[in-house]
Amino acid sequence: MTTAAAELETEVRRLRIRIISLTTAQLDEAAPPAPTRRAAIREALTEFSAIASDSRPVPELGDQNLADQVVVVLEHGLRSARTLTEPDRENRISALTEAAVRLRRSLA
Repeated sequence: MTTAAAELETEVRRLRIRIISLTTAQLDEAAPPAPTRRAAIREALTEFSAIASDSRPVPELGDQNLADQVVVVLEHGLRSARTLTEPDRENRISALTEAAVRLRRSLA
């Protein structure tokens, strides 16, 4: 496993814990530029999909599934990166990691 992949896996764990810890009221709070934390997570899911899944739509499930959706889409991105050439793999993993970090920070 590369350092970049390990960093992404660390961000996935951090995001999962952060999202699970949010209450419904906290999900309703603003997370600029998104109107709510929930919207920020959904926007991030769309971004993750654009980076790693050919922009496949991510279904809007209930709040209890947000953390799982983030984990699944990011892990899919990491797995799909393994099939790419080294520079493309590193670029994809870096893009996913940067997007994950942005989401985590916006949820703080």
